[in-house]
Amino acid sequence: MNPVRLKEQNEYISFFKALANEERMAMVQLLHENSEMFAQDIERKFYLEQSTTSHHLNILRRAGIMKTRKDGRRIFYSLDYDQFKVKWQEIGKRFFDPNAAQ
Repeated sequence: MNPVRLKEQNEYISFFKALANEERMAMVQLLHENSEMFAQDIERKFYLEQSTTSHHLNILRRAGIMKTRKDGRRIFYSLDYDQFKVKWQEIGKRFFDPNAAQ
């Protein structure tokens, strides 16, 4: 497999793995309902340790599902709708469009 295609494949795998977890899906839903949240508020909603919450949020951020905004020492999370839409369209074109070049 050529290196570009392998990189794309790994990005798709990361994207789906990020969504393949109940707690992360619940975090996505929570942020969809609340627009933007402070990291500690997310932690409190799920009764998780800070390190576990941070781990989940970072997986979602690296997959292009969430984005962050810093305000001083506080980090706020929100869904990255634009990046999510781009990724979803890429996946659709790559795997589900019969007219796409392979």
